[in-house]
Amino acid sequence: MHNPVRGNMEDLNDLRLVALIAHTGSLSGAAKRLGVNHATVFRRIAQLESRVGVRLFERSAGRYHPTPAGDELARAGALMDDAATQALLHVAGQDLRPSGPVRISTTDSVALALLYPVLALCRAQYPQIVLTVSVDNDTVNLSKRDADIAVRPTSRPPEHLIGKRIAPLHFGIYGSKRYLKAARKLESLSDHAWVALDDSRSGHRTLRWLEGIKPLADVGVRTNSFGAIRQACVEGLGLALLPCFMAHAVPKLQAVGEPVPECATELWLLTHPDLRDTTRVKVVFQLLQAELAKAMQIHAVPVVV
Repeated sequence: MHNPVRGNMEDLNDLRLVALIAHTGSLSGAAKRLGVNHATVFRRIAQLESRVGVRLFERSAGRYHPTPAGDELARAGALMDDAATQALLHVAGQDLRPSGPVRISTTDSVALALLYPVLALCRAQYPQIVLTVSVDNDTVNLSKRDADIAVRPTSRPPEHLIGKRIAPLHFGIYGSKRYLKAARKLESLSDHAWVALDDSRSGHRTLRWLEGIKPLADVGVRTNSFGAIRQACVEGLGLALLPCFMAHAVPKLQAVGEPVPECATELWLLTHPDLRDTTRVKVVFQLLQAELAKAMQIHAVPVVV
């Protein structure tokens, strides 16, 4: 009789695949986490369903929902993944050498305005440490080892992580000198052209504030990146709400009024507790903490006009 379960590494990978599809609700989400393409995930799940002889997922409203069989395999895959993650974290915590890879996750605004001078200093001090930077505005899962260190704006860091508050993070209204000169007769903020985040960042504090000034449907330029917003603002496309540390570094931009208190948050440095004594992570964490705090002191206060 044919046994659909081979009991080898491929079966374990299949369980992880089912767990990731169930967690993300999509083949593309699972593919991104695994570092493969959509077609590979589609083929592997089809082969698995054929081998076990049952459907594992139903597709509804554009999302993949596990069947009872799929849910059972997904739970097993998640347990296996958690056990492997905990083992890796424990082993990684035993490393006493300041060498090897350190993965840092941060936002585009922090990467553009603050991070790379600190990384240059880190490379000079610790040449055996290899730094990988992931620029992503979505929250990473440090417990799943998506990254070793995260530099994130937040006012409520997760309690299960080790965190250090770097500095308060203020947002202000900025415009290019050229734009402000041309628009000097406009009396109300609602009369100005604006550049803002798009709907992929819906719920962001800057959009909530801007909605009280101007309907988002009337905002002329929108994008998913503060780096792109800053550049559009420099080019004179309108006013923008920007992190003060990011805008203050650009001489062509001027602040309009005081920082917006409703948009204020904090910049935090985060890592997993199991990595606190890993030498390579510890030294990078400490260097980031010290140097980012210095950089925020220099760039955080806007020049008011």
